[in-house]
Order: sequence, then structure tokens, then C-alpha cells
Amino acid sequence: MKAISVRMVVDVLAALETDTLAGSLYMIDNNRLGGSRNQATAALATAVAPGDRIIWTLVPIECETHAAVRAIELPAEICEVRRETYPGSDISFWVGSVKQPVGNLPYVLTLELGSRTRTLHNGTDARLIEAALQTSPDATRTGSS
Repeated sequence: MKAISVRMVVDVLAALETDTLAGSLYMIDNNRLGGSRNQATAALATAVAPGDRIIWTLVPIECETHAAVRAIELPAEICEVRRETYPGSDISFWVGSVKQPVGNLPYVLTLELGSRTRTLHNGTDARLIEAALQTSPDATRTGSS
């Protein structure tokens, strides 16, 4: 069981100016060794396994602009997602509990930017993928000298 952090960085002004998240959303996670790929893009593929916990946070590049995650849509039987708030604040984050293998599972991410809401749709965008099995160098050595 791992805690996997997905950090989303959004250029709010560019997204509002162009009326799209394309080229304005950058997603990274801390599970590259577990098989995650497409780091620093809106097409992040986060590698997960049953029992893992995913924590999504959003950071606007411009601190004066409003940006929030409004929804993360995944099938609840595969990954149960809920919004939580840091104690004593109104700052939220999202937590997902992976219940079963995800295969190659796109998800819908809805962001609220300024006074508008933008939806990052499925397709080639953000997704959950099966975690790669990592073997240590010791596991690949033979017993012969």
C-alpha cells in the first residue's frame, strides 16, 4: 500500500485567456519508479495498485487567482474518491482509495478557475494505470559466482 501524490499545477490566466486547459495544466506524481509516465503533462498516467491511496492537490501558478478541483470522476467500485479539507481551513484536496486493479482507466477532472469551470475530458488525458512490478537488483542476480 502506497500513498501517491498527484500535484496539478495550472496556469489560470492562460487557461482563461485561451478558454482551454490544453497547454495550461501540468500534472506530476511521486510514483515514476512504480511505472507512472507522461510527467508534467495533462496526460499523466499514474501507476497504482489495489490498496494504494491517491492524493490530488492543485496549485495555481498565479497566487492571486482562484483555482480549485470541483470533481474527480472515477468508477467508485474501482477507486473511491472524496474531497477533504485541511483542518482549520477551507483548503481542499482529493483522496482516492484504489479498491481493485485499474487497467488503463481514464478519469474526468473538473477544475474551477476564476469564476468558470473547465473540464479535462477523457481520451489521451489523465488516467490511472497498473503499477509496474519493480524488482530490486538483488532479485535479478543469480546465485553463481
